[in-house]
Amino acid sequence: MFDKSSGRSPGTLAGVREWGIGDLGALTEVVAAALPGERLTADELAACCFEDPGVVLASPDGDGVVAAVRRPLGATSLVFVKLVAVRPGAQRAGLGRRLLAAVEAWAFDGGAAGVHLAGSAPAYLWPGVDASWVGMLCLAEAAGYEPVGAELNMGLPTTYRSDLPAGVEVRRVLEDADVAAVVGLVAGEWPHWLPELDRAIEQGGCLAAWRGGEVVAFGCHSVNRAGWIGPMGTVPAAGRGGIGHALLGLLCRDLMIAGHERAEIAWVGPVRFYAKAGAEVSRVFRTYRKERTRAS
Repeated sequence: MFDKSSGRSPGTLAGVREWGIGDLGALTEVVAAALPGERLTADELAACCFEDPGVVLASPDGDGVVAAVRRPLGATSLVFVKLVAVRPGAQRAGLGRRLLAAVEAWAFDGGAAGVHLAGSAPAYLWPGVDASWVGMLCLAEAAGYEPVGAELNMGLPTTYRSDLPAGVEVRRVLEDADVAAVVGLVAGEWPHWLPELDRAIEQGGCLAAWRGGEVVAFGCHSVNRAGWIGPMGTVPAAGRGGIGHALLGLLCRDLMIAGHERAEIAWVGPVRFYAKAGAEVSRVFRTYRKERTRAS
């Protein structure tokens, strides 16, 4: 669960203890208490916090928890904080700051160049710090983090539909031949999405469009969060022909069948594409970083 090259395990950091998969129930409980509106499930937290190896540190009483992951960056690494959650009754007493400090010690002892409060694909819960979470924004500032940017989610009613262009077929990616074709497309065009694609296929949440016997677009939903759309992409040669919007509508249909009234389009890149379908900005996330040289 942690990089032994750091010379110090999380268990030796003052005031925290490391949680493992056996503590999933406790993690789910504290997150539900701290962030009830997020409706994060045990499966989602397990995939993001434990199956994507990093570290989960909690206060001895279990009132607060922080999860982070180390990502390679050339000869060094960056650490991304995925989650900070403190029970309401324990907030505003310095616990969040102590948990961040413990993660920073783990990060910088292990040689990380910086710690980011930002999304870290392929396993993330948010693209950054929700701009409406004033307490977390204040914590980031108090802990010496610098704002570096912003990311968007967009929302779309799951009633959205768009007609398939003539000669295009959309299939759920289940058969071995279809899986190989879609993996080959993504490996060539968007290799950084391969881990998310693999999870979407495994969970039955990947659709792809074929034209003339060739796969030209794909879309996924509920990879990291139930009801969230992404990643999705259309090869440039097939762009602007309506295939992407038709695929988006079929992803919305999937989510409607699953009981979702609105789809959350995660970590949006092309705003205009989704805006043309009627999507609106639903959430704004600020991203922060703290470099090793600035760490206290």
